[in-house]
Amino acid sequence: MRKIGSTFADLFLYGATLLLLFVSCKKDRETAVESTAKLSLDLKVKDGELLLDITKKVDEYIFNFEKGSINIPLTDISRIEPELTRWRTDLTFSDGSKLVVPTKGTSLDYIIEKIKLNPSGYNPLAAMVDVWLPTYGRVKVTVKGKNGAAGAITHLCHTDIPRQSVPVLGLYPDHDNVVDLIFTDREGNERGKTTIHIQTAALSLQDFPRWKIVKAQAGKMEPGVNLVHYPGQSEADVSLPYMIDQEGELRWLLQLKSSPELNRLSYSIGLKRTKSGTFIAGDQAQQRVVEIDMFGNLKREWDLAKLGFGFHHEITEAANGNFLITVTKTAARLVNGEPRINDFIVELNPQTGSLVNEWDLAKQLDTTRYIKPDGITPPAFSQTANNWAHNNSIAEIGNDLLATLRYQGIVRFNHAGQTQWMISPHKFWGANYQSLLLKPIAEDGTVITDPAVINGDASIVGFDWPWGPHTPVALSEDRILVFDNGYNRSWIPNFGTGVNNYSRVVEYKIDAAKKTVQQLWSYGKERGANAFSQALSGVQYLPQTGNILFFPGMGVKTSIGTGGRVMEIDPKTKEVLFELEIATGSGTAFHRVTRIPLYPTNL
Repeated sequence: MRKIGSTFADLFLYGATLLLLFVSCKKDRETAVESTAKLSLDLKVKDGELLLDITKKVDEYIFNFEKGSINIPLTDISRIEPELTRWRTDLTFSDGSKLVVPTKGTSLDYIIEKIKLNPSGYNPLAAMVDVWLPTYGRVKVTVKGKNGAAGAITHLCHTDIPRQSVPVLGLYPDHDNVVDLIFTDREGNERGKTTIHIQTAALSLQDFPRWKIVKAQAGKMEPGVNLVHYPGQSEADVSLPYMIDQEGELRWLLQLKSSPELNRLSYSIGLKRTKSGTFIAGDQAQQRVVEIDMFGNLKREWDLAKLGFGFHHEITEAANGNFLITVTKTAARLVNGEPRINDFIVELNPQTGSLVNEWDLAKQLDTTRYIKPDGITPPAFSQTANNWAHNNSIAEIGNDLLATLRYQGIVRFNHAGQTQWMISPHKFWGANYQSLLLKPIAEDGTVITDPAVINGDASIVGFDWPWGPHTPVALSEDRILVFDNGYNRSWIPNFGTGVNNYSRVVEYKIDAAKKTVQQLWSYGKERGANAFSQALSGVQYLPQTGNILFFPGMGVKTSIGTGGRVMEIDPKTKEVLFELEIATGSGTAFHRVTRIPLYPTNL
């Protein structure tokens, strides 16, 4: 028989055990709930979402974020402390733990930590602004136009971490610049903004170019600024690139004379923007290739002299990321042992600094095809036996290369160094090259048979050869654009008495199978001396509008002096949509001009 006291004790122990189990399970459940709540909120914080507001219900809080809501029992949170002036909400959970939740707030003025004008010392129209954002996100920069909305420059930066340095480009000189910094999410959706003022000083630039906007139809123009590749007062001077907007305002420049690495930079055709957003340039003064950023800082350099080459005119980034460069090979000689110049092209791997390919134009073309001095053309522009080709530009067309040579024309060749065709007056080419010369086609589609036209002694309406050409642009496998300088057009020296020459942009259509070339359209002859540049210069295809930028850059007569002219043309109508005159003391306004967005897309 069991005793009553023993039974009571057993029952008490059993009840106590159940109570302990109940309390234990309750606490485990509460801990699990609290952990889940904190985890859910913490994930939102780590994803960079902003808390928009909190709704309190009978038994729960609803936390409304940018991309959804989280429901949390009232008992899980002991304190909520919003601080909207700092874009945060401090949470204290019932277990005593805390969490800071970035929250949509009021003013964003507090995010500015430091504003540094001209951080490199070389770009007085640029600044770097250090910010500390409430959470992950990006910054959209807008430099407001001083003459209205048309002059505004806006860019959404790519960096998306809370603490970042924001590049501000496109400041006006001698101006209280108003700059909006817009805080966005990672997709670019606006969250809030703050406005800062950046005062710039007046620029002191000796012998700086003067310019004048002749015409600007902003609604029809390609967006962007005009990057002017100014060589300085001479080829021996330090290059001084600058950018002009559609209103004729200076918005960017690099003063490199104070740069210890770039104070002798002589970049010939100018700066080329790379896929990574930097600029590359060849340096004729120090026989190298340099890479610089938007502030003028030297990022990398490659020594061409150590590879046995000297830089001449052109560098471009190939589709594969390598550099194509027109050069002189130090050891190259003519058959008679004399040195030759400006007739090599190399492909450089920028990652390794090694040569991938080397093309010797003397193995493809006739080095003896040159016109002896005429006694009129200055030596600086005259063809010689040593400078028989004067390769000034290199581009890609399909899987091949496309080169312009001042004295030989336009040449397409493959990576094996085999010439595919040539656009050149047939005169003086030997029998071995006749099969490579394209036959000219008239406007009506018939083959031109007039020897005078074929040889370049004359031209007809609807067709002329390119003379001293620059900047070939492959529009497709069978269509190219080129700047026809008009150098000694029809074999007549430009410096002769009474010679009235012209430069033009011209589009050619090539039928490689039939070995023919047809002129589709051109512009420039109608402008005469006002657009004539016997050297330098170029053209650019503008992809958003299909317009063409045409820019003769040396010795051009303008209303403000001698220099260059930049024209944006609608090729369908030949209407000039934009025209900019630039005059310099030397008469050389630029090697080239490039219409680009001021900010690289990946900055």
